[in-house]
Amino acid sequence: MASAESQKPSCPVCHKSDRVRTMQAAFESGVTRCAPPDMPTRNVPMLLYMFISVLLVGIGSFAIIVIASTGVLDLGGEIAIVCIILACILTALVLSFIAFQRVVKGDNEATLRYPAWDRAMTAWRSLYYCGRDDAVFNPRTNATLSDEELASLRSIGEHEKAEQSALMASQ
Repeated sequence: MASAESQKPSCPVCHKSDRVRTMQAAFESGVTRCAPPDMPTRNVPMLLYMFISVLLVGIGSFAIIVIASTGVLDLGGEIAIVCIILACILTALVLSFIAFQRVVKGDNEATLRYPAWDRAMTAWRSLYYCGRDDAVFNPRTNATLSDEELASLRSIGEHEKAEQSALMASQ
């Protein structure tokens, strides 16, 4: 005899349970509308910062090679090139720091979205899919969900985005 937990609930549309699957099983079998909510991420562009930093370090390295190989500059010229090299290196370090701070800020913004994502994942895991009726339903309420309701489950609500923006502004 199967336990009550392992028994599949019956579909509220056709009242059968032979083609009822969890949302995870339905998604893995290719039903795209049963996709889980996306994990919050934040992509921070850093390519420009990296390119400029590499360019500045390259200019500084080239200047060091020129000074070391020629040895024809007088003391004033060498001091000027050393100052340029130090300026290039310091600018590259500052750009690296700015890029790192942007990544940290993006990670913090994504972290603020985790509680909402956890709630959406909990709700998604409690839903079932009926392959016979192409219906997603909640067995606790015995109600089917529309495509709009599924889409809202996958995205963070607008009020939560506003709360997160307010939290980030206060930090």
